[in-house]
Amino acid sequence: MNPDEIDIRINPAVEDQEVCALRNAVGWGGFERDYPAAFTGYWGTVGAFDEDNYLIGWCAILSDGVRHAVLIDVIVHPAWQRRGIGKRIVKQAIDHCHTHGISIIHVDFTPEYSTFYKACGFKIGLAGILNTAEASEGE
Repeated sequence: MNPDEIDIRINPAVEDQEVCALRNAVGWGGFERDYPAAFTGYWGTVGAFDEDNYLIGWCAILSDGVRHAVLIDVIVHPAWQRRGIGKRIVKQAIDHCHTHGISIIHVDFTPEYSTFYKACGFKIGLAGILNTAEASEGE
Protein backbone atom coordinates (compact mmCIF):
# COMPACT_ATOMS: atom_id res chain seq x y z
CA MET A 1 0.00 0.00 0.00
CA ASN A 2 1.23 3.44 -0.91
CA PRO A 3 1.71 5.60 2.24
CA ASP A 4 -0.30 8.37 0.55
CA GLU A 5 -3.29 6.01 0.62
CA ILE A 6 -3.21 5.70 4.43
CA ASP A 7 -6.49 7.04 5.80
CA ILE A 8 -5.89 9.79 8.38
CA ARG A 9 -8.95 10.42 10.59
CA ILE A 10 -9.81 12.99 13.23
CA ASN A 11 -11.34 11.54 16.40
CA PRO A 12 -11.62 8.00 15.05
CA ALA A 13 -13.43 5.31 16.97
CA VAL A 14 -10.71 2.96 18.23
CA GLU A 15 -10.58 0.18 20.76
CA ASP A 16 -8.25 0.58 23.71
CA GLN A 17 -6.31 -2.54 22.77
CA GLU A 18 -5.49 -1.00 19.36
CA VAL A 19 -3.68 1.93 20.96
CA CYS A 20 -1.98 -0.35 23.50
CA ALA A 21 -0.77 -2.64 20.70
CA LEU A 22 0.61 0.33 18.77
CA ARG A 23 2.43 1.61 21.88
CA ASN A 24 3.89 -1.86 22.41
CA ALA A 25 4.99 -2.04 18.77
CA VAL A 26 7.22 1.02 19.22
CA GLY A 27 8.52 -0.18 22.57
CA TRP A 28 6.70 2.33 24.76
CA GLY A 29 4.77 -0.21 26.81
CA GLY A 30 1.07 -0.69 26.33
CA PHE A 31 -0.10 1.10 29.47
CA GLU A 32 -3.17 -1.14 29.34
CA ARG A 33 -4.35 0.12 32.73
CA ASP A 34 -4.68 3.65 31.28
CA TYR A 35 -7.26 2.71 28.68
CA PRO A 36 -10.08 3.32 28.03
CA ALA A 37 -10.04 6.01 30.77
CA ALA A 38 -7.38 8.07 28.94
CA PHE A 39 -9.71 8.58 25.99
CA THR A 40 -11.99 10.79 28.12
CA GLY A 41 -9.10 13.16 28.86
CA TYR A 42 -8.22 13.78 25.23
CA TRP A 43 -9.50 16.91 23.56
CA GLY A 44 -8.96 15.22 20.23
CA THR A 45 -7.17 12.37 18.51
CA VAL A 46 -5.79 11.54 15.09
CA GLY A 47 -5.55 7.99 13.79
CA ALA A 48 -3.90 6.55 10.69
CA PHE A 49 -5.38 3.38 9.20
CA ASP A 50 -4.16 0.98 6.55
CA GLU A 51 -6.32 -0.64 3.86
CA ASP A 52 -7.46 -3.30 6.37
CA ASN A 53 -8.58 -0.58 8.82
CA TYR A 54 -5.69 -1.48 11.13
CA LEU A 55 -4.47 1.38 13.35
CA ILE A 56 -0.91 2.11 12.24
CA GLY A 57 -0.51 5.65 13.59
CA TRP A 58 -1.83 7.75 16.46
CA CYS A 59 -1.69 11.13 18.15
CA ALA A 60 -3.64 12.41 21.13
CA ILE A 61 -4.34 16.11 21.66
CA LEU A 62 -4.75 17.81 25.03
CA SER A 63 -6.14 21.33 25.02
CA ASP A 64 -7.76 24.11 27.00
CA GLY A 65 -10.04 24.48 23.96
CA VAL A 66 -9.18 28.17 23.67
CA ARG A 67 -5.55 28.89 22.81
CA HIS A 68 -3.19 26.04 23.79
CA ALA A 69 -2.91 22.41 22.74
CA VAL A 70 -0.32 19.73 23.38
CA LEU A 71 0.32 16.80 21.05
CA ILE A 72 1.16 13.59 22.91
CA ASP A 73 1.93 10.03 21.93
CA VAL A 74 2.69 10.65 18.27
CA ILE A 75 3.22 7.04 17.18
CA VAL A 76 3.70 5.27 13.86
CA HIS A 77 4.01 1.49 13.69
CA PRO A 78 7.63 0.51 12.88
CA ALA A 79 6.54 -1.18 9.62
CA TRP A 80 5.23 2.19 8.41
CA GLN A 81 7.87 4.58 9.76
CA ARG A 82 9.96 6.88 7.58
CA ARG A 83 7.26 7.20 4.93
CA GLY A 84 5.82 10.59 5.92
CA ILE A 85 2.88 9.21 7.88
CA GLY A 86 3.98 10.78 11.16
CA LYS A 87 4.21 14.18 9.48
CA ARG A 88 0.73 13.71 8.02
CA ILE A 89 -0.64 12.83 11.46
CA VAL A 90 0.97 15.90 13.04
CA LYS A 91 -0.30 18.12 10.20
CA GLN A 92 -3.86 16.84 10.68
CA ALA A 93 -3.60 17.45 14.43
CA ILE A 94 -2.36 21.01 13.83
CA ASP A 95 -5.08 21.67 11.24
CA HIS A 96 -7.73 20.34 13.64
CA CYS A 97 -6.48 22.67 16.37
CA HIS A 98 -6.45 25.67 14.00
CA THR A 99 -10.00 24.87 12.91
CA HIS A 100 -11.04 25.35 16.53
CA GLY A 101 -9.13 28.62 16.96
CA ILE A 102 -6.23 27.09 18.88
CA SER A 103 -3.11 28.96 17.89
CA ILE A 104 -0.35 27.73 20.21
CA ILE A 105 0.55 24.07 19.86
CA HIS A 106 3.13 22.43 22.07
CA VAL A 107 4.87 19.09 21.84
CA ASP A 108 7.24 17.43 24.29
CA PHE A 109 9.85 15.02 23.00
CA THR A 110 13.26 13.66 23.73
CA PRO A 111 16.26 15.02 21.77
CA GLU A 112 16.38 12.23 19.18
CA TYR A 113 13.02 13.42 17.80
CA SER A 114 13.97 17.09 17.36
CA THR A 115 14.67 16.71 13.61
CA PHE A 116 11.21 15.20 13.07
CA TYR A 117 9.39 17.96 14.95
CA LYS A 118 11.46 20.67 13.31
CA ALA A 119 10.44 19.21 9.93
CA CYS A 120 6.82 19.44 11.13
CA GLY A 121 7.26 23.19 11.67
CA PHE A 122 7.92 23.35 15.40
CA LYS A 123 10.50 25.73 16.81
CA ILE A 124 12.83 23.74 19.00
CA GLY A 125 13.33 25.31 22.43
CA LEU A 126 13.76 24.28 26.00
CA ALA A 127 11.15 22.18 27.72
CA GLY A 128 11.13 19.51 30.35
CA ILE A 129 9.53 16.15 30.87
CA LEU A 130 9.15 14.56 34.29
CA ASN A 131 7.97 10.97 34.37
CA THR A 132 6.98 10.25 37.97
CA ALA A 133 6.00 6.68 37.11
CA GLU A 134 9.25 5.45 35.53
CA ALA A 135 9.48 2.47 37.86
CA SER A 136 6.10 1.15 36.71
CA GLU A 137 6.10 2.24 33.07
CA GLY A 138 4.24 0.05 30.64
CA GLU A 139 2.38 -1.96 33.25
